[in-house]
Amino acid sequence: MTKRKPPLELDHETQRLHDEACARGEDAYVDPATGYRVITEVGHRNRGDCCGSKCRHCPFDWSAVPDGLIGWIILIVLMTTGAAAQWQRMPLDTVRSATFGSSQRSGQGASFFPANVLGGPSAMARDSVPATDPREICSIGLGGSITLGLRRAVIVDGPGADFTVFENAFTYGRGRIYAEPATVEVSQDGVSWTMFPHDSVRCTGLAGVTPTSGHDPFDPARSGGDAFDLADVGMDSVRWVRLTDVTALILNNPSSPFFDPTLSGFDLDVVLTRYAVPVAWELDARPVVLSSMVEVAMPVASVVQIMDVTGRVISTTSQQAGIVQVDMSWLPGGWYYVIVDDGRERILLRYMRS
Repeated sequence: MTKRKPPLELDHETQRLHDEACARGEDAYVDPATGYRVITEVGHRNRGDCCGSKCRHCPFDWSAVPDGLIGWIILIVLMTTGAAAQWQRMPLDTVRSATFGSSQRSGQGASFFPANVLGGPSAMARDSVPATDPREICSIGLGGSITLGLRRAVIVDGPGADFTVFENAFTYGRGRIYAEPATVEVSQDGVSWTMFPHDSVRCTGLAGVTPTSGHDPFDPARSGGDAFDLADVGMDSVRWVRLTDVTALILNNPSSPFFDPTLSGFDLDVVLTRYAVPVAWELDARPVVLSSMVEVAMPVASVVQIMDVTGRVISTTSQQAGIVQVDMSWLPGGWYYVIVDDGRERILLRYMRS
């Protein structure tokens, strides 16, 4: 059944910028509230169909949007003329959360983690030589999970694979691979998650299966590691990557081609992207979940905005330096974003109104 995109109420200035960009035949315009570049209706029609991400100006009635998706509007130019000039190569630079599993504890101490998963990959890793230094590798353990992201950028869908997960898989014996796999999920907002499809027997579509080669880590054809393409899950951009250990799939199946009784869980080296695009604000890695009030510490006078998940600015106020309490009690239930702009940088806090 074809979905119907609900009408979105845009302020006069935003609507004007969009309409003028369309009149000029342009694929995007700059959103005045966020600084993001927003895909216009013209840009979407040039792409040809709905991408499934609940885009603000989608002319296709959100026909490919999964049921129940809590969407974060794509506010960035993707796959348009000049976009390649914005692409940057970088490792994911922040850990949002980690829940360590059983069996392994290497690299989990405060003297190593999270720095050991935010650089690299390890210069020592090769096809038949695993990286083991806790300064460069963190053991997530059996059943463990870790979520990483970018503070000032998003991963976009470029040509080919968009990001690569490096673990310390290695070859041994007669070409066997010591694999400790993990599922890979991605998210735009840290609320709704999409998992890459995978085969639990052959371990295709999982991270932690392909050894690191030691070649250019930003070239998936030569680098080793396990590469992932956002096009495979129908997403234009993401900010978060979640890895969850599923080594039990192998340990519970002695007939698995990867079976080895000494497997002890996924070990993360680093996640790299070759298609990062900077954004206008820094995203606070900690979700703010309060019932009525958000406290913001502002060293200088700042502008504070409240925005809903469609990208619509609900309120804008000027605040003096100090501890400012932002009243959220008048808002209906749901997710919101509090944006603090001091003229030099923007910080975004996620907020859930219960």
